[in-house]
Amino acid sequence: MTKIFVNNKKTFIIIAISIVLVACLIIANYLSIYLLKANGISEEVSISELELHMLSLSKSKVEKEAKTIASDFQEIGAGGYIWKKDEYYHVIASAYINRNDAELVKSSIKLNQNIDSEILSIKIPAYSIKGSFTSEEKKVVTKALLCAQNFYTSIYDIAVSIDTGVLSEISAKLSVNNTVNMLSTTYANFETLYPNAITNPMKELGGYLKKVLKISQLLASDERISSAQTYSSHLKYRYLEVINTFINYIKSN
Repeated sequence: MTKIFVNNKKTFIIIAISIVLVACLIIANYLSIYLLKANGISEEVSISELELHMLSLSKSKVEKEAKTIASDFQEIGAGGYIWKKDEYYHVIASAYINRNDAELVKSSIKLNQNIDSEILSIKIPAYSIKGSFTSEEKKVVTKALLCAQNFYTSIYDIAVSIDTGVLSEISAKLSVNNTVNMLSTTYANFETLYPNAITNPMKELGGYLKKVLKISQLLASDERISSAQTYSSHLKYRYLEVINTFINYIKSN
């Protein structure tokens, strides 16, 4: 045994050193994970899947035709946002998280206006950003990722309130301003942590957040698509626009 060791001393030493190095790497990995957790560092920020049910009032294979039809619906309170799916351009009235709500509105439209509508169910996948985030960074990045969803839920509630007479147009506009102010705060906090981000994924996230903020500001200043568009339609149009911006952001990353 001693003779074997002597003849292969160099080999045994190399093997021993390799084992020690591997052990050190394993220990270092566990220590890093422990330290990350101990310091409140997260390696990922993620948001859950979102499913929406959009009410399509009409569709056409010609975008120009769909836009003409949309303007007529905008005059009576529908969002009138053009949503392309497969080979069709759909004229979307509104979007719902609960499919039953979409079904009820669909039935109501058929009963009261004799319009055959269609429900488009859209699944927006879960999304995550990997990195090293402190608890404060994770909070800010999470809010940035959720900005479109938060805008949608807030403006959706306002649109329902104005359609049901719970809010006047003036009160609705004040509520919109509150939503935009919160979104502005989210953007300011993100810019503070990641000023002039030039590398992905923060560059892309900052760009997406900025687009959502701009759309919200168009709603706050009441810059409607046309002079004939109702305020209720404007609310729905902008939240549909923000949803589309969110989907495009997810697809591009």
